[in-house]
Amino acid sequence: MNTSTLRRLPAALTITALGLAALSACATTPAGSASTTDAVDTAITVENCGSQVTLDAPAKRIVLVNNDSLPNLEALDAVDRVVAVTSAPQEGLYKDSTYSTLDSLTLLSTEKNSTGGSIVSQESILGAQPDLVIAPENAVDREALAASGIAVYSPSAYCANPGPELSEPATFDRVWSEVRTLGTLLGEQDLAEKVVAAGSAGLSSAAPDAGTAAALYVSSGGSVLSPYGGPSMVTPVFAAAGLENVYADSDERVFDANVEDIISRDPGTIVLLYSSGDPQSVIDSFLSAPGVSALTAVEKGRVVALQFAYTDPPSMLSIAGPAELSGLLATLP
Repeated sequence: MNTSTLRRLPAALTITALGLAALSACATTPAGSASTTDAVDTAITVENCGSQVTLDAPAKRIVLVNNDSLPNLEALDAVDRVVAVTSAPQEGLYKDSTYSTLDSLTLLSTEKNSTGGSIVSQESILGAQPDLVIAPENAVDREALAASGIAVYSPSAYCANPGPELSEPATFDRVWSEVRTLGTLLGEQDLAEKVVAAGSAGLSSAAPDAGTAAALYVSSGGSVLSPYGGPSMVTPVFAAAGLENVYADSDERVFDANVEDIISRDPGTIVLLYSSGDPQSVIDSFLSAPGVSALTAVEKGRVVALQFAYTDPPSMLSIAGPAELSGLLATLP
């Protein structure tokens, strides 16, 4: 994962090295499936970002480093297994019960390092006594945590060295893979299959052609514009809402681009992705960026702001993304 990508992790965190402790070895099973013997203490192992995630039993105590997997935990009725978080969830995305459950938790203490990144102390992690940490891979020391008997699972979008399959255009299959893998780690495979079936059924309707669009993340006060390419969930969310991602030919999930390049692709609509603040302030920040007034979408007033979580990384909120985006498109000229 490159530096520009890390800037767009909603709450990317790093941890300091933890003390060593032996982690028992076990047999490996494919991602999304668990060991099949009847022993209660049979370990669960899945493949994740080129590493093995091993649990002695289904995860019961989870630390969330940012909230990217929260939609999937909610769908799997596992929010009550979260024992610590690093940030409060965005408003308006989850069930009331999810907010109530997380409101009762104390946020893990964090501090800034010399480069502006956030660090969560090892005391905070260990103090929560988790059996599973869910975090971007570059946000934690997987090996150090494993040595302390704590497993780490990273959403596929945040693998530090993604495999070639993650450079291909994304589909909603990535959501189903995330749900099934978490279902395995939680011991909820049957429920995961029901979630996948219901989610798939909700995507069956074809949307009318709504033209072309670019999804941009705006940072540094509007001076940095970052499109989302083919491997991001923007591509299938756009397609389900009738839009064609003008950056679908890129094999990068997210990257920085100059205004001239965006103009050359002439998207009919600009979709601004945001993870904090209000949509109008995001739009105003974008419109203040040098050169964007030359975009056809800006000239025609076809600029909307969509909460980041409705697209990337793959989650059950990605499944809700097309309807949310279609509602925004309906307000445009």
